[in-house]
Order: sequence, then structure tokens, then C-alpha cells
Amino acid sequence: MGKEQKGRSKKDRNLTELIYRTKVIEPPYLIRKFDVSEEEYDQLTDEDTKADLFDGTLIIHSPASIRHETIFKFLLFLMYGYAEQKQLGEVLGSRATMHLAHCRKFEPDILFVRKERLELLKDKELEGAADMVVEIISAWTRDYDMLEKRQVYHGAGIDEIWLIDDEERKIVVDRREGKKYNTDTTTSGKLESEVMQGFFVQTEWFWQEILPNPFFCLQEILKESMRVFPP
Repeated sequence: MGKEQKGRSKKDRNLTELIYRTKVIEPPYLIRKFDVSEEEYDQLTDEDTKADLFDGTLIIHSPASIRHETIFKFLLFLMYGYAEQKQLGEVLGSRATMHLAHCRKFEPDILFVRKERLELLKDKELEGAADMVVEIISAWTRDYDMLEKRQVYHGAGIDEIWLIDDEERKIVVDRREGKKYNTDTTTSGKLESEVMQGFFVQTEWFWQEILPNPFFCLQEILKESMRVFPP
């Protein structure tokens, strides 16, 4: 299996081809390469490649769909803007790596680290688990995200996990309670975070064909948080 960039223009810079012999493997795909060390993971991945290292198995994701990226950018804007305004901590996107254990490196779509734990955030990765992670489910990653990756997040003790399923129009949230997790599934109405105090989304925002203006949504969130949690 080889990997190379399809051209180097700005238009093509984020498009990654997987080539087997002379045949291009078209997305969507989820490729696994076994017996990979942490050093090899660091060498094989870059800012254009979304990949995890799971107990020595390199798991390479195909480029995200436009719909996936639209939801990602929308929620990243809301979470980042809210965390910055409230000085809660750091919100990072899908190329931020969590080093959870030996040969366990994972890239959630979005992660949040509380300000009191920012010393774990190094130059290249987060040395430990985030306080909150978000995964936006794709059809070809559903089993991996909902089963394998989710269990790793549980084992790492991440306090809050959001799994946004656009196809089935639901958001599954796991919240840690001691050594166990409680799971809630939301299909409509307000969804509040317990980790990012005062942050919420209206679930219906994500199911619209054209997502609402994130600036106006952030204003709504901040206005509500000021009412519930005054400075």
C-alpha cells in the first residue's frame, strides 16, 4: 500500500490518494496497517492524513465528505468561540492527537481540554485524554467509531463523548460517572454539555440541509449562558 498526494495545488492539497500497485482506491475507505510503531505512525501521518494508532494497528480514514466537514466546522466554531469567551480551556480540531497509552494515538474530530490541564498539551500532541471529545459519524466509520474507538475513549476515562450521527439524525452522549458511563440519545431540542459548563446546541441545527449561521448560534449560546451563569 502506498500513499501520495494528488497534485500540490491549493485545490488538491487536502485530497489524499491510496494506491495499491497501479490502482487508485477511491474513498470511502477505512484501511488498517498492522505492526506499526509510534515512530512509524509519526512518520506516516501528516496534517493531511486522519489516522489513529490502535495497539499497533494504523487505521487510516478516507477524506471526509463535504457534509462531515460542514458539521465539523460549524461545531468547532461554536465550541472554540465559547471556550475562548469563557476562558475554559483549549478546543482543537481533527488533526490534534491524543497519546492515550503506548501505541494508542487517536484523533477525534474535536477535543476540549480544561484550562487546568493544559500542561498536558505539548507541541505535537496531547499527552493524555481530553476532557471532552466529539466524533462525527460517517457511514464507513460507524462500527469503528461507535464500538472500537468509543471503548478506547471509555478506557481512557474521557469525561464526555459526543457521537453525532447525521444519517440517523441523533446525537449519542456518553458521560462518565465514576468508573461507569451513562448514555443519552438526543434527536431534538437542547443538548447541554456538563464538561463545558453553559455550552449547548440545539440538536435540530445539525439536521438542516444548510446549517444556520454559526455566529448567530454562538451569540444565542453566550446570551443564554450569561443568564444561567452570570459572571
